Amino acid sequence: MTTTNGEHARVREIHRRIVAAAERGKWDATALSYYVGQPFKALIAAMLSAQTREEHTIVATRALFALADNPADMLALSDEQILRSIRRVSYPLVKAAYVRDICQKLVERGGEVPQTIDELMTFKGVGWKVAVLTLAVGYGRSEDITVDVHVLRIGIRMGLIPRETKKPPRANDILKIVLPRDLWAGWNDLMVRFGRAICAPTYPKCKICPINDLCPKIGVEKPAR
Repeated sequence: MTTTNGEHARVREIHRRIVAAAERGKWDATALSYYVGQPFKALIAAMLSAQTREEHTIVATRALFALADNPADMLALSDEQILRSIRRVSYPLVKAAYVRDICQKLVERGGEVPQTIDELMTFKGVGWKVAVLTLAVGYGRSEDITVDVHVLRIGIRMGLIPRETKKPPRANDILKIVLPRDLWAGWNDLMVRFGRAICAPTYPKCKICPINDLCPKIGVEKPAR
């Protein structure tokens, strides 16, 4: 897949307008934005965020990190303490076990969070998306673009990703061609905020969308009135 200077210009204008709208509207921060430069917290927060609403992830991570902010101290918590802290995330019982498994593995390696996707994916509850998000938030690594439901849905609507694309790693490969390199690092965070404020899964607010004239709205059947 190739891209043109014209498409890069469209993407830059899309980015510029959405950033401006986010600043004007003071859109809510994402759950992971609170843990920039903190690899351990980024890893735990990214895992807990899977299939969970942002506001629930924020509550859960704040409650958990108030009890322990490093692998050893978190491992010392009781199962009940962990579960009570993260009860608002999806699948809390399963994720409580993931928290303990991750902390155990980190303690065994001296508390250091791995810096490769393959190593991170050896932890329970850590798939490709969580690994990429951990590296981006915790270590400032932007070799890949975190692809979640917002990035995939909005990318398809904008015409940046083919509609038949289903797997995040494939969407990442496509976006790395379409997006200018300097936009990779912040793309996920911006799309999550945009998806919550404007480009919702159902009834997107196309009439007030800052990129209404730039978006082909692929797959949009019921925009908000």
